[in-house]
Amino acid sequence: MRLKLAVFDLDGTLKKVRDPYVYLHQRLGTWPQSQAFFSDGLAGRIPYEEWLRLDAAMWKGVPRAHIEALFRQNPYLPGARETVQALKACGVRIAIISTGLLIHAVQVQADLGVEYVAANEILFEAGRVSGEVRAHIPEGGKGAVMEDLLAHMGVRSAECLAVGDGESDVALFQRAGVSVAVAPHSDLVRTAADIVLPQPDLRPLLDRLRAFDPTLLEGP
Repeated sequence: MRLKLAVFDLDGTLKKVRDPYVYLHQRLGTWPQSQAFFSDGLAGRIPYEEWLRLDAAMWKGVPRAHIEALFRQNPYLPGARETVQALKACGVRIAIISTGLLIHAVQVQADLGVEYVAANEILFEAGRVSGEVRAHIPEGGKGAVMEDLLAHMGVRSAECLAVGDGESDVALFQRAGVSVAVAPHSDLVRTAADIVLPQPDLRPLLDRLRAFDPTLLEGP
């Protein structure tokens, strides 16, 4: 069945850095202070939106332009641009669903011509981080977002490709006709995927899709 939609995770799947929050803490010099709540957030002992707000509070006053510049320094995986463009040329619509940050996702949206993005927000006031947030996709929340997206676009699960690297992406895999794990974090991710790319490199993806099912990329 021909693919009509490809849903990508962002961090670790299209871009190299796997955790954008750790990345910002490290680049902004707030990583040591974040350890006061990092373990509790990771273990789920802090509600997701509160964890996001604690992160953003440490970045309060940082210029938006500086955060945008830091994310631009985070490189794309090899083949990311070419793969997205090739899928689009075959008539496949492209979406990003990420538990990372919207400020990053919209950069990638503009770079690659992505139709739809969903991610979490840190808010800005007068061009600087305000400390307030909007948590649109908590950990474990990607599945519901994908279901809404499929319904909105009128695409069946069987016509959808899902590409991700972490355990939160398994919910995407479960709602797609074909799923791809990119340098997966764990056996759970690896075994949930139809196709596994062992390295953080998207260049083999199109050939692997064609080998899996030659009808997937027949074109518009």
